[in-house]
Amino acid sequence: MGLLSPWFLAGALAVGLPLWLHLMRRRNPVRLPFSSLMFFEKRTETTIRERRLRYLLLLAFRLALLLLLALAFAKPVWERPPIAIAGSIPKLHFIALDTSLSMRYGDRWERAVDEADAIVDSLGQADQAQILTNGPSVRVLTEPTSDKSALQRALAGLEPTSSRNDFGDVIEAVRNLARDDAPPSVLHLISDLQNSAMPSRFQDLVLPESSELALHDVAAGDFANWAIDSVKGSTRVYGRDSPKLEAAVVSFADSDAAKTVSLWIDGRLAASQQKSIAANGRESFVFEIPAAPRGFSRAELRLEPPDALPDDDLRRLALDNSDPEPLLFVSQDRRRRDLLYFKAALESSVASRYTLESASPGDAGRLDPSRYALVVLSDVPRLDGGFESRLQAWIEAGGAVLVALGPNSALARRAPISGHSLDQPLSSERGGDPFQVAGPSDGSHSVADAAEGLRPVKFFLYARVQPLEGDTVPMRLGNGDPLLVERDIGKGRALVFASALDNIWNNLPVTSVYVPFVAEAVRYLTGAEAARGEALLGEVLELGRRRGSGATVQVLDPAGERILTLSDSVSREAVPLESIGYYEIRGSDRSELLAVNADPRESNLRGVDQDTLELWQSTGGADAAQSAAAGLPPPEVPPWRVWKLVLALLLLAVLLESLIADRHLDTIRGD
Repeated sequence: MGLLSPWFLAGALAVGLPLWLHLMRRRNPVRLPFSSLMFFEKRTETTIRERRLRYLLLLAFRLALLLLLALAFAKPVWERPPIAIAGSIPKLHFIALDTSLSMRYGDRWERAVDEADAIVDSLGQADQAQILTNGPSVRVLTEPTSDKSALQRALAGLEPTSSRNDFGDVIEAVRNLARDDAPPSVLHLISDLQNSAMPSRFQDLVLPESSELALHDVAAGDFANWAIDSVKGSTRVYGRDSPKLEAAVVSFADSDAAKTVSLWIDGRLAASQQKSIAANGRESFVFEIPAAPRGFSRAELRLEPPDALPDDDLRRLALDNSDPEPLLFVSQDRRRRDLLYFKAALESSVASRYTLESASPGDAGRLDPSRYALVVLSDVPRLDGGFESRLQAWIEAGGAVLVALGPNSALARRAPISGHSLDQPLSSERGGDPFQVAGPSDGSHSVADAAEGLRPVKFFLYARVQPLEGDTVPMRLGNGDPLLVERDIGKGRALVFASALDNIWNNLPVTSVYVPFVAEAVRYLTGAEAARGEALLGEVLELGRRRGSGATVQVLDPAGERILTLSDSVSREAVPLESIGYYEIRGSDRSELLAVNADPRESNLRGVDQDTLELWQSTGGADAAQSAAAGLPPPEVPPWRVWKLVLALLLLAVLLESLIADRHLDTIRGD
């Protein structure tokens, strides 16, 4: 209890006034007329009479009136401790349901919905709630509301998905929804608390200081699950002799089981194997792919008999038996050393996907660059005017070019197509080091990551490329000069290699890293690093490189519906993969089939250990007890203004005092 204006309590001394009035009041005698006073004895009237209080109820209300008046002006407040009122403060309840694939196991989803309904029923009159779902990402289904019927309607239409869950996404959503001016919140996480849903950093799970975490585990009882965890082997079957696929089946069960894996191609059974899988073990099933029809085929690996989570018992693949894509190699080296090395590297890595055509700069003038998946310019100082303009337009529409420099382009002082200025090549004869080696690289760039193995390569000569604004330099030499420079040209790109593709300026072609360097550069520039025939649900499909020379692309989802509008088919760069099944990508030059599967991490149904869950819950700070446990200051609680109640009592005392005093005066008048 406290007082905002304590000096007004001095007014309570006024209670002496009604006491004095009630003690000193004299009774007025009733005067009667007498004819004579001679028969009355004369005596002196006493000045001190017997004093006693009369009309005690009236006195009590007058005393209370003065005391309440002084107390009201003093403005008393009640400082409430946080723990004492924690349960009386209205709260915002975030009801988050896990809708990931693992919630399809057994009756977990039914238990989750029942748990959410029970939480809604238990809300207080002043509480509000929001319905969230997690998997894929976080969806906010309702605004904060105390309408229980609206919350239950939102719950009624929910179903689990085939996506993966991430608890870090839920916490991030709560941080955004729990504003600074919002009331204390409670996150009700209704989930099977799958360990694979934990983020890589525990810091991503830390709750806001005004929130607390209530865990509702619906994964009661034991579980047993088997799944096709991964598939090895190339889905590109063109030109391959007896291509093979290796399917790995993993067990999340405490007992052995006999399982059959069968390979189906375009709805027909191609092969089948049965093996015993040890408890919590792994077994491989290897299949030879029979002759597939031309183009793309829908392949499935099926695990039988199905278990309580059948969605991960099927793995989809897209087999590619389409014709190879042509590449154009333009060089004026009469000895064709660069072409020889480049072709050998291509044939030993991605030969089934590409064919290589060569041409001199003069012969290239009669060619259409849009026919090719990639154009390689090897030490070309200048191009035919018509071919250069066609090549420039094709790259701006989404094409790609690999520019390798050499003595001819260095003398021209300019790189073709990319337009980079070049300095004279550095060498040991010009006072430089005997050779340079590859220096630091950008590991996030696929070509630079593959080129990390270039460190043993000796670069005797190289052209000093002057990067332009907006360029990226994914790899440099040891002295800091650029080795790889990438430049965006419209919707396409150019990758400039500061040295040559033969063995004159460097010894790269005679080292073991030449093949992976060439293969990765070709895959990167043609977009084939993403064209692997398989993707996981929730990933993104890049469209830029798939448009081809026509600059348009269309995507059909597993239901056969078009995803892109006419304007999107020209301008959109990516499409999220939101459904399980086969996506068809139709470019102006070629079509592609992409199989989308569920994330195999959802198959592991093991839960988070109890110690981690308790540590997670301790990060919240909704009440004083949790704040003390987490080392945080207690939340501020507004005091209760008692003086408002005192004013109400004062008004009541005034009213009652007036009524009683009126009756008292009537009594005196009647005496």
